[in-house]
Amino acid sequence: MVIAGPVRSSLSLKERGLLMRYLPDGEQMKKADQYTIQQIGVPSVVLMERAALKIVEVLEEKKKDLRRPLIVCGSGNNGGDGVAIARILHQHGYQSAIYLAGNPDHRTEEMQRQCQIAVNYQVSVVNNLHSEEYTTIVDAIFGVGLTREIKGEYRELIAELNEMPVWKVAVDLPSGVD
Repeated sequence: MVIAGPVRSSLSLKERGLLMRYLPDGEQMKKADQYTIQQIGVPSVVLMERAALKIVEVLEEKKKDLRRPLIVCGSGNNGGDGVAIARILHQHGYQSAIYLAGNPDHRTEEMQRQCQIAVNYQVSVVNNLHSEEYTTIVDAIFGVGLTREIKGEYRELIAELNEMPVWKVAVDLPSGVD
C-alpha cells in the first residue's frame, strides 16, 4: 500500500486503520469451498444458506429499501445463493422476486434444489425486468469462479441492470469483475 503525500504520524498503519487486506482470488475461493465441502464435510447447500442469511442480515442492517427487491440469478451456485436470498427475504415479509438468467439445463444441482424450495415457498419468479418497480437489485449471476469474458445476452442483461436507478448489491462480487 502506498500512502501519497507527506503523511507524518506517530501512529502505526494499524492504529490509523490503514491495513491492507488481501482478498482471495477466484481459484483460492474455489479451493476454500472445496476444502470446506469435501474435507470438513459441510454440504454446499449449507454454505449457500449461510451466505444468503448473511447477505439478508447486512441488507437489513444497512436499512436498504427492501420493499420490492429483485434477485437476478445465474444458473450456477452463485445463482443458488441468490434464490436462497430471495426466499429468505420473502420469509421476512418483503415482496422479493427472482429473475432467472441463463440456460435451465445448465443449472447446478444445488441451484435446482434452491429453485424447488423457492417454488414451495411461493416466491415470485418474473420474466420481465421492467414489469414492476424494484427498490433493490441483488446480482447473483456470476460468482468468483467466472474466468471468461461476458458477452451476448449476459452482457446486455448486466448493462440493463446497471442502468436501473436503484441500489444494487452483489453476491461474492459484481458479475464480470475478476
